Amino acid sequence: MSELGRKSLQTFVVKVVLQAAGVVASIVIARALGPAGKGLWTYAYTVLAAAIVLNGQPAAIAWQYTKRNRTPAEISKVAIRILLVVAIPLALGLALIGAFVPGQQVLLWVAAAALPALFVQSASGFFLADSDVFTVNMQQMISSIGLVIVAAPLLIVFHGTIWQLLAVWTLANLSAAIYTAIRLRPYASIRRHTGQRAPLFREQLSYTVANGLNGLVLYLNFRVDVFIVMFMLGQSALGVYSIGLSIGEMLWQLSRSITTASFGRIARGNEADSAAATATCMRHSLALVLLSAVAVAAVTPVLLPLVYGRAFAGAVEVTWFLLPGIVAYSMMGPLTTFFTQQLGEPRLPLIFRTISMLICAGATIALIPRFGIVGGAIATSVSYLATFGLAATHFVRRTGIASSRLFRFSKGDLLPYRSLFATHQPAKR
Repeated sequence: MSELGRKSLQTFVVKVVLQAAGVVASIVIARALGPAGKGLWTYAYTVLAAAIVLNGQPAAIAWQYTKRNRTPAEISKVAIRILLVVAIPLALGLALIGAFVPGQQVLLWVAAAALPALFVQSASGFFLADSDVFTVNMQQMISSIGLVIVAAPLLIVFHGTIWQLLAVWTLANLSAAIYTAIRLRPYASIRRHTGQRAPLFREQLSYTVANGLNGLVLYLNFRVDVFIVMFMLGQSALGVYSIGLSIGEMLWQLSRSITTASFGRIARGNEADSAAATATCMRHSLALVLLSAVAVAAVTPVLLPLVYGRAFAGAVEVTWFLLPGIVAYSMMGPLTTFFTQQLGEPRLPLIFRTISMLICAGATIALIPRFGIVGGAIATSVSYLATFGLAATHFVRRTGIASSRLFRFSKGDLLPYRSLFATHQPAKR
């Protein structure tokens, strides 16, 4: 099996485990805390995730490391300074809102989890650039699996509250940060004096801000519907809506494993080779996610009410209307890596996603009064389709690659799967 195939398989297995853990956590929280508690948990998780994606350091670090040939020691010193400048005011702002704004106490826990979570996210830039998918996978495993191991008995056996759940969540993020710090220690010994610390700081800060804005717009494109549902329909409606959202987005783990394993090839190669690798990733992502989406659409009406309870039955239609957009957006990961890492132009995804975010926000506000939470799903799916269409069109024009190469499988695309299947066949006697 090729190195890319091995790393893709490793990441895929981890993503499956993480997704399973997420599903277990979602079921436990829904059953133990009901729609209102599930909605409050979704709100806290969404706010922290928005803060994390606003941090554009991972891409900035990877770009300086791979394309600017800076050493990890000099990059990390500057990265810590920038991280503290960004993370401390952010955490204080969330804490103040949580302390003094009625109904926002949940943000106190988000503030506590923010600094360790942002540190883990920033450091992943080194690991991704070196194709160290093991460390990246372990970062996610510690924070996610640790939460499930502790939270499940806390809620089921000891009947814990949402506040105790949030405390465990904060400790899980802190544990991931400690592991990350240990894995970063070897990078500190890779030194080279360049006498260009000031330009390095400005360079990383500029790229961080640009990519952070891109990430924030990306996340709002994903989650602006969550905030609108929360404030228009309330936390119980959000609790139901979040179930459909998580089921649909579960399919993205199939494509993310391929994108993560291919990050180094797309970032380091010349533009022609990088474009070819991007197209290959897109084809594989489409095939895997489309087939899975069909299966999900078929089983959701039966399994969702059975697993989560009749109170969450409304999430079935949410899932159905989200699936077309989920399938299209599964191919955005390789495109974004190509634009930001190979071309060094994070503004391109920013432009595409800003347009899509505005479509999503406007359509959600317009459709919710008539269709309820299903209106949010329709609007979100349309926004995903719009973003992918814009990005794919630009990619084809820039690279000259035929659009059919983004979607059509060839016999060569099947070889890695045949090799994988053959590898796991028992030896014949």
